[in-house]
Amino acid sequence: MLGVDPHEFLVPLIRQSVLMLHLFAFAFAFVLVARADIAMLRGQYQEGRYDLGRDAVYTALLLGVLWVSGVALIGLGIGFDVAAITANGKVFAKVTVVTILTINGIFLHLYAFPVFADKQEKASSFRLLICTILGAVSSVSWFCASAFGAARVVAPWLGYQHFMLFYGISLAAGLFVAILFVRPVLRRQLERRSSVVPSAGFVAGAVAE
Repeated sequence: MLGVDPHEFLVPLIRQSVLMLHLFAFAFAFVLVARADIAMLRGQYQEGRYDLGRDAVYTALLLGVLWVSGVALIGLGIGFDVAAITANGKVFAKVTVVTILTINGIFLHLYAFPVFADKQEKASSFRLLICTILGAVSSVSWFCASAFGAARVVAPWLGYQHFMLFYGISLAAGLFVAILFVRPVLRRQLERRSSVVPSAGFVAGAVAE
């Protein structure tokens, strides 16, 4: 350590620590969202086997950690210069997708979750369609955010438009599957709601399905 500039050692150490935090937060969030998707399809939230409000809060907290750690990584890496961020296709694409994910989560919170959190809530065909679209956007956005984060090897050869083209194709495929296959399953689950009164924790409050 003698003769080493403390600044040259400290900055990479901080960056590595923030990166580890970011990866762990993403891993927990990804698993939680995947489990929530499965529980939604199986009707386990309606049956009271899982608490939608609790899972929603945990997901929101993890997404907050991802935002803070992600912004810190950008600052410690390429800095906060807008031109530098937009010139980096991978970083700019990931910021775009996570922004879409967050905005979509707000609509999930306000519009979609009450349908599954309150067994007295009635869902019209149109509302169920919107819920299905919001869920598809969420799932695809989580997947693409992870794919972009892991695209370090190919990133130098890809620009922002390539990443967003991949996102667009993935989103189209996700919407196709969700509307054609997932929506009928959700409809059947909502029609077979159990007579068990939902727990008090079943509140609409989250950013992911």
